[in-house]
Amino acid sequence: MNELQHILLSDMPLLISTDGYRRLMVEAFPMTPSNFFLKPKSYKDEVKEVVQQFPEELHLTVDFSSPELKENSVAYHRIWGIVTAESRWAFSSKQLEKDLLAAEQNPQITSHLLHINSPGGEAYYLDRLSETLRKLEKPVITLYEMACSAAYYIGCHGQKVYATTLFDFAGCIGTMTSFYDFQPYYEKLGIKLVEAKADKSDLKNKMFDDLRKGKAEQYIKEVLNPLNDAFLKEVRQQRKKLSDLPDDAPVLRGETFFTDTAEEIGLCDGQRTLEQAAQECAELGRKWSETTRKKQAVYNAI
Repeated sequence: MNELQHILLSDMPLLISTDGYRRLMVEAFPMTPSNFFLKPKSYKDEVKEVVQQFPEELHLTVDFSSPELKENSVAYHRIWGIVTAESRWAFSSKQLEKDLLAAEQNPQITSHLLHINSPGGEAYYLDRLSETLRKLEKPVITLYEMACSAAYYIGCHGQKVYATTLFDFAGCIGTMTSFYDFQPYYEKLGIKLVEAKADKSDLKNKMFDDLRKGKAEQYIKEVLNPLNDAFLKEVRQQRKKLSDLPDDAPVLRGETFFTDTAEEIGLCDGQRTLEQAAQECAELGRKWSETTRKKQAVYNAI
């Protein structure tokens, strides 16, 4: 079973848009069997191929640990497709964290560019990733084509957040779970679930069994609501305009917006092309590097 199938068959929460869930279903369970036998390229290899097509003068790199980079290089972090916590074939939150930390340690890299086109995905590990993003010293800019749910959870940490076109979606800030109950289908096939619990294990899996039976109250209260509260707290901390909105504002209840409205609400700061975002990122990195050198000179003189 691949990572995407594992996510869909799990009852763990998702931070994903409805469109993203449909796309995830098609990708995880294709109508033809060919995808199951063809070994795909790793996500890292795919990103390397993409970066090779960018103009060299943008100084974008995915070789975050290399000492051979040009001075004032920009770390390019591609958040493309479904967000997973850990995967070789799809974007991974844990791998992004490793890449961010590696780029922070490389003196040739002075800034980060988060390039996002994602409907969201797995909620797990985003709190730790957010903590790492908050602690970055080098400037961060976010450029998105679609930044929904878990993807916006990541992207909101840019000092500037830019859309690419007028019709890019951002938002879908909210938490949900969704899975299919195959038990009635199996029962029709004569396959019956047999289950027994120890006398003192009466609560084992009860919350998930109740959810499957349509009794979602405990799951919402104890799983979805805490995750959602952390999500809302994070975007309010990172985006000043959102922090001033009332709790019942549509943007804080899962609504999604095109660029003009997203900018008005405070989800983004306007539009940029990839080239413009990379150049702005490099300029912020240059300023950060100069300031850091001056501070270090003062410390050394004391």
